[in-house]
Amino acid sequence: MNIGIILDGVLTNLEQFQFDYGSKFYFEKEMGLKNPRAYSVQDIYRKHGNSLNHIQDERSFWDVYYEFYLRNIPPRPFAAEIIKKLHEHGFQITIFCTRMFPVQILEIEKIKRMTRLWLIQHGIYFDFLVFSDIINVDLIQKYHVDMMLDHHPKTVFQISFVIPVVVFHAKYNEIIRGENIYRVYSWYHFYEKLDEILETEQVRFY
Repeated sequence: MNIGIILDGVLTNLEQFQFDYGSKFYFEKEMGLKNPRAYSVQDIYRKHGNSLNHIQDERSFWDVYYEFYLRNIPPRPFAAEIIKKLHEHGFQITIFCTRMFPVQILEIEKIKRMTRLWLIQHGIYFDFLVFSDIINVDLIQKYHVDMMLDHHPKTVFQISFVIPVVVFHAKYNEIIRGENIYRVYSWYHFYEKLDEILETEQVRFY
């Protein structure tokens, strides 16, 4: 059985990083946290009553913090431990990464090298590492994924039509509900629910 895992937002806590570092960055721009349930920093932080170029603001934030994020953000607690257990039980692990846009002096190939090094440094096992501009049904079917661990509202909903999706809880995805969608709050919570998910989905592990 092949388990697909989104890197940013599942292996890492992207939401908390944007809260922690975005609050400082936008405070210095005289902007504040206005929509904590938004997904992107340009939607989370706004100046009251002012319509700004939010896409430019987001790029500015990531221009400052992207390399720091790639090098320094830790994995969620126990992610490596649980993935190791999955591997030992015979599950195949495919990690999907959408880090496919250059920022400042960071070229795509350097971002890929940094990502692979980060996974190795933190002891995160994987059979395949897939870099892609977008995560969609065609991509997960191409890599024969049987269950997806995701966080993004749009992809969680789309992928749940074809395979079970485990959504790692965040404010920006808390309203997502549906058949084939299972919400978890930590890596050990996922491990605790795994047998229940497999039984519910009638997926037999060999």
